[in-house]
Amino acid sequence: MSTPMGLIAQGTFVSDGAATTIELPQAPHYFVVRNRTQWGATASVTIQGEWFDGMADGQAQLLVDAADDISAGAIAAGGAGFTFVDLSSQAPGALVATGTAATNATPIVVTDANPPPLGSIVRMLNTTGMLQIAGLDFTVTAVTAATNYTLGYAVGAGYAAAATNADYRVIPAKYYSPYRRWIANITAAANAVISVSVAHNYLVGDYIVVHNPDANFGMPEIDGVRGQITAVTANTITTDINSAAFTAFAYPTSAVAAAGVSFPHVTHVGEVATKLTSSLDNVGYYGMYLDTGVVGANTNVMDWMAFSRDYSI
Repeated sequence: MSTPMGLIAQGTFVSDGAATTIELPQAPHYFVVRNRTQWGATASVTIQGEWFDGMADGQAQLLVDAADDISAGAIAAGGAGFTFVDLSSQAPGALVATGTAATNATPIVVTDANPPPLGSIVRMLNTTGMLQIAGLDFTVTAVTAATNYTLGYAVGAGYAAAATNADYRVIPAKYYSPYRRWIANITAAANAVISVSVAHNYLVGDYIVVHNPDANFGMPEIDGVRGQITAVTANTITTDINSAAFTAFAYPTSAVAAAGVSFPHVTHVGEVATKLTSSLDNVGYYGMYLDTGVVGANTNVMDWMAFSRDYSI
């Protein structure tokens, strides 16, 4: 018995060649994207990508047009295809225990045959030799299929040694934000700059409190200090906290971390605006992540449609 499909959303965007996420009103069972610009092209180019419910992350079925000779293609699991995004799920993903190394560099690059999706948040576990990051969450800022991934906001250059093992779980984003973020670094300056390990959505004018109760990380003077944000980047916040005379902030050794530490973090406590906005921003959504294998080239016009099963018929 077949179940008919109903259109739930459609749209058009101009590609910049980079991966993108399309938000959807409900979970789809079928998603298709077509390259309007390249339809009928003389060069070999992907003109259509399809995703079906049940596909693994990164998979896609393709139609390739070469001088009007249409052929079928595919992108395997873990590749640059489609990934369904469901922020209604709050359970951490399964443990992925295939990582074999992590560099003590900035950023940290993890060698793994099964990397997580680009842009996802991962909780690092069992990072042998680099236990300073075990249990911490990081944003994945680059992925090489079946090879490695990058923790773009990690400050690993000060660590004594690289990791010889690196497992992870994908951590779903929370519905409401901003929220607690782990601290990667704090500068000793007239306006302390706090780097966090996961991209935040704090705003200029927000008030934060810094929590650094463990002397193993240095800069104990900043623990419990409240400050206001004066500037932001994706993973840093500049504050009005004067930390110039504080002792230096630094992560402890892997051996110290193995004995147990309390990780420093920052929390959002208020804002200047006359009404609450950022602390009540609901960021949960369904969506389809289009990686570089299905998003088209720069300036290409891309049409997409999402369908769901219609059980009312």
